[in-house]
Amino acid sequence: MVPTPIPQRRRDWQDWLVLLWSPALAVVLVAPLLVRPGHPLARDLVFVPRQPFNDATWGLGEVAPRAVPLDSVVAALTHVVDGGVLARVVLPLLLAVLGWGVARLLAPLGRVAQVTGSGFAVWNAFVVERLALGQWALLLACTALPWLVSAATRWRRDGRPVDLAAAIAWSALASLTPTGGLLAVFALVVATAPRLRRTVPALVVGLALQAPWVAAALTGPGGTVSDASGVAVFAPDTNAPFGPLVAMLGLGGIWDGYSEPVSRTTWLALVAAAIVVAALVAGLPALRRLWGNGDTARWVVLAGLPGAVAFAAATGWGQELLVDLVDTIPGAGLLRDTQKLLAPAAVLVSVAFGAAAARLWRVLPVGDVRPVAALVLAALPVVVLPDATLQTWPTVSPVRFPVDLTRVADRLAGEPGVVVTLPWRAYRVYDWTRPGQTASDPAVRMFDADVVTSDSLQVGQVLVPGESTLAAEVGAALEEGPPAEVLPALGVAWVVVYPDDREANQLDLSGLEPVVEGEYAALYRVPGTAVPPRSGPGPRELAVWGAHLLALLVTAGAVGIRAAAAGKSPGSGDRRNETSATR
Repeated sequence: MVPTPIPQRRRDWQDWLVLLWSPALAVVLVAPLLVRPGHPLARDLVFVPRQPFNDATWGLGEVAPRAVPLDSVVAALTHVVDGGVLARVVLPLLLAVLGWGVARLLAPLGRVAQVTGSGFAVWNAFVVERLALGQWALLLACTALPWLVSAATRWRRDGRPVDLAAAIAWSALASLTPTGGLLAVFALVVATAPRLRRTVPALVVGLALQAPWVAAALTGPGGTVSDASGVAVFAPDTNAPFGPLVAMLGLGGIWDGYSEPVSRTTWLALVAAAIVVAALVAGLPALRRLWGNGDTARWVVLAGLPGAVAFAAATGWGQELLVDLVDTIPGAGLLRDTQKLLAPAAVLVSVAFGAAAARLWRVLPVGDVRPVAALVLAALPVVVLPDATLQTWPTVSPVRFPVDLTRVADRLAGEPGVVVTLPWRAYRVYDWTRPGQTASDPAVRMFDADVVTSDSLQVGQVLVPGESTLAAEVGAALEEGPPAEVLPALGVAWVVVYPDDREANQLDLSGLEPVVEGEYAALYRVPGTAVPPRSGPGPRELAVWGAHLLALLVTAGAVGIRAAAAGKSPGSGDRRNETSATR
């Protein structure tokens, strides 16, 4: 017998509104990326046409592995599709999936809750400021959290392997960066506690996903302690007169003043903070009735403990404590930028905002008032943060890489020896990008070579030293003499010069052999550099590659289990327990 198919309810316009609202807001935030040609290159947002696999990709360089395993994943994807296309898919999609995750948590409370909550998740100060800084990978942790916690909750209650697989798959997405990975592990523990039989396997597999960056940090120079001067520089801050605590209460307070919307320096910052407080006060009781005391408390712990660390970093005693940690514990430099720990709070506040909106909508009299109120509540995040696009659009606006840079990349492909880019700095302003826009050096991700750039960061009047020993030696040597004289002893075989840099005319390039000359990029050979022959993989390479393979197998296994379960029971799976997981 052929089983009778389960009838599917047709979507009405309200269902489509829930489905399309968060993607619509996401498209607005990244609109220039979708309508202009080129590749995004601004701040920390760097997508190149094709990212090669090299030591830096795997975290085998000397700097701390902050983009591990993200770089290897992006490199693999850009071998399939151009990096510009990848950016146009990933950036709006991750924001849309974040909104959908919040909407799914709010499904039992109705469509008003879903639309308002999902819109708040996409359009808030945390998302806007981090996107303006170009830290799209950090937003992946936000995107994964609602799905991860929901799946882990089902695993705790029902013990189905498919739910554990779903939780691990979402954890893998969050774990593309170390910060996201730590948040994912914390979420797994909080969501499955106190049932040890559920927590232990989730924790073990979650920790396995951190193996790539942990192995790279422990086996390389990046495993040393960071410079504690960055604690004060990267502490939560604001240009508003109300102080960083109010800014963070409104989910803002990023350390970088150029990423803060101007509206957050006005009275709207107070309004935003008041909305967050009101959402929590009115929304948490509704969520408690929906989820129960235990799961509501878990979400509060998941958002509250990292948030408390961020708030503490805005105080004198909190910064002193962080300085001690960074000075003594390798890897504690991850905590210097504590405002990023508001990621779980951004998710919880979004859900609470949706719950509060639904609660308010229900007490209104039936009639014309309700549609107007629903419209106002849905638009409120945009009204309170009206200049969000003024921050995000300059960052996501794509540029065309000059042919000179491509020629240099082609010439260096596979060449042995260290490559140094000059003038010596971490971030640059190019004539061929948006005027005045700083950008991370694309050579690190574009050249198939061992590229070394300055990893010290100038923030205002403070220079935060980097963590690469070789970069520090190169920087010190360049202060002592011309590149042709001081770089051979450090194994530097190539120098890439950006002639349009404002300090390029101050460089002494005498003695260097020109190889590729261009208006925007030039390549020079450093004579006299002894380049050691290539050797086979050593213990560090094997350890790091093995860690990547472990994380890949864990992710593939989790995705495979989840896909097999979905294939056996179309239309079921997560939905069967969707209500129970949120009660």
